[in-house]
Amino acid sequence: MDDPKPNLNFKNVPLLPEHKKKWSDTMALMAWMAPGFRHLWYRLLHNHDGEYTALMTPECPGGVACTDGKNVIVNPDTYFEYSLNERVFIAAHEVMHNVYDDPGLLWRMRNETHITTTDGKTFPYTSETMQKAMDYRINALLVDSRIGAMPADALYDPKIAAAKEGVFDIYGKVYKQDQNGGPSEPGQKPGHGNAQGKNGFDPGGVQQPGISTGQQPGQAAQQRNGQQWVMEVAQAKHLEQQRSQGKTPGSLLHMFDEILDPKVLWTDHIDTICKRVMGSGSYNWKKPDRRFIGRDLWLPGKGGKGAGWLVIWGDTSGSISATEINRYLGEMRGMIEDAKPRRLTVIWCDAEIHHIDDITDMMDLELVKSRGVGGRGDTAIEPVFDWIAENRDGPPDMFIGMTDGEFSFPAKPNYPIVWASVADTKRGFPYGEVVPINT
Repeated sequence: MDDPKPNLNFKNVPLLPEHKKKWSDTMALMAWMAPGFRHLWYRLLHNHDGEYTALMTPECPGGVACTDGKNVIVNPDTYFEYSLNERVFIAAHEVMHNVYDDPGLLWRMRNETHITTTDGKTFPYTSETMQKAMDYRINALLVDSRIGAMPADALYDPKIAAAKEGVFDIYGKVYKQDQNGGPSEPGQKPGHGNAQGKNGFDPGGVQQPGISTGQQPGQAAQQRNGQQWVMEVAQAKHLEQQRSQGKTPGSLLHMFDEILDPKVLWTDHIDTICKRVMGSGSYNWKKPDRRFIGRDLWLPGKGGKGAGWLVIWGDTSGSISATEINRYLGEMRGMIEDAKPRRLTVIWCDAEIHHIDDITDMMDLELVKSRGVGGRGDTAIEPVFDWIAENRDGPPDMFIGMTDGEFSFPAKPNYPIVWASVADTKRGFPYGEVVPINT
């Protein structure tokens, strides 16, 4: 059940004449300095009745400005105390919270007790620390992109957050900083990302979804149209490139590209294709998933067999080392365990087939890796396709080739093909889905 909605008054208040002038100046400078951000605001964050793009109310829970994923909420009593360039910075900051869907992320993580960074380290989770990490990330991006002027009390520390760094890795550094008693520079007072006053961090810049519209948080979070956001972010990128005449800061381009073309682990990509093509095993509530027992979570384990026959080709030519192939197989192990194919065959071949392993248990993969795979000659895929064509089981339900693609391609067989490309490119493969292997 959703948490109860907070009893907040978000009725727009009339602006004083001087505030109207300052708001008009802010929007005009934002249109010149950050047209992509202003475009996103007008297109996606004006979901209320009112004269202004933002909800103007002294009841803003963020002190100066905040957002719930639907609207930007501004406190006119405090926001207009900042300079023109600082107001543009604060406005762009709130837009960025929505580009990253920070309100939705905080809501989805509301019941978490720990998070894990990309280097495998685990930290206790609090929403306040996550809000700080979000603010550090956004402020680093805006400073690097030269958008407005950062208020003096904003959270910013290059030692904590780089403009291209992920929020979970920043979280780990923020948590350690807080445990050590404060910022990395002795004597420096902690600020906060939304410039919400002069007295330190106020964890109100990112509000739970729905507070500005009267909706339940879960309902509001589910209404975010990801496809529309991608489409408008693409337009925002175009506007920023036009403004900068081809000199858009690299961190800003990285942010746009991260939203438009997110980097997915190659194993996750192949896992998605595999489940789409072959399905996956059923779930058994009597058999817990061992991966979650240590987190006090009783989740169903996989039971039964997935659909079909999966064939994996390990290209053992001289361009790929045995160490690489063994590592790739190890990384695919979890994916294979989830897919639970009826039959799994691994074929080791360069110009000719050296080994064919029918895997009946995941431990067999470890034996294959310790035994070695042979090869190191030229590359040809015809022996692999010929062996499959002659197999009495008929064509496989899916074929995965781990290769650099440096060979002649015969006619396309009549079964789904995925190339796990160690060349980290999608070029040169005339058919099949190509997934560049990344780390």
